[in-house]
Amino acid sequence: MAAFGQSPHDVVVAAEQAFAAQATQTSTEAAFLANSAPTALVTENGKLANAQEVWRTRPSRPGSKLTWYPVLADAAQSGDMGYTTGPWTMLQNNRPVAAGEYVTIWRKQLDGRWKFAVDMGIERIGAAPAQPATVARPRLIAAAATPSTAPSNIVLEVDSKFAAAELMKPGATYQQYLSAEARLYRSGLSMMQGAAASANMKNIDGGYLFIANTGYLAAAGDLGYVVGSLHRPASTNHPEENGTFLRIWRREADAGWRIVLEMFNFTPNPAEAAKAAAAPVPAGTTGQLPAKRGQ
Repeated sequence: MAAFGQSPHDVVVAAEQAFAAQATQTSTEAAFLANSAPTALVTENGKLANAQEVWRTRPSRPGSKLTWYPVLADAAQSGDMGYTTGPWTMLQNNRPVAAGEYVTIWRKQLDGRWKFAVDMGIERIGAAPAQPATVARPRLIAAAATPSTAPSNIVLEVDSKFAAAELMKPGATYQQYLSAEARLYRSGLSMMQGAAASANMKNIDGGYLFIANTGYLAAAGDLGYVVGSLHRPASTNHPEENGTFLRIWRREADAGWRIVLEMFNFTPNPAEAAKAAAAPVPAGTTGQLPAKRGQ
């Protein structure tokens, strides 16, 4: 429950920090089960799955610990939805074995509690950003609240328009729709942000086919998200790609609807899967790594 006088941003940050603390104090499994909504989604091998079902059936992993913290958060003016993002680290017997970035979508439930609706992560290269004393929020001002009676339809229509254009002209479309503060997450790469994200997407080799699974727009009509599947055929420069996407849309005061965050979680191709199966497993590990790892 939110403390009196807390801003929506602070409430979302507090929910994420409590989630992370519970994972450390009890177990990752207990934290995910306690903090996920009944219909919450996570990714399993690049495919969307129900978080409750995944965590009820996942084998325990003695000696494993998942830690994370938010470095950026935003929330709708209506105080019913928000997101956080930051680095995660997987420890096995207190030794780091994997690291990456995560995104968590939070939604306020009917009973007033905050639960996550989507949790996705990827592995990355490079050092993690330092844990900040104060979790930042976007610098750009959101557009004035415009309540809607059909929020899911609106954000799905915005995303569908983007997806159709991106399939035909990927580079130009990304440059048109990306926020000046956009964050793009791709497995095995450093995060692309702002002008660098736009520049990197300018010459993208072939468009993606995006198929939306579900979406939601906050009651204020200023922040929403879409999740679904993606596919890109193989070319001379890259293999075939299949997986899941999460795209967060924000209606900015000066620019209108813009993508502020996008994460791709790929399904391992057969060659990668065979390589992973043949790789040595750290002592004491069993089963898959947690959902914030995105596998």
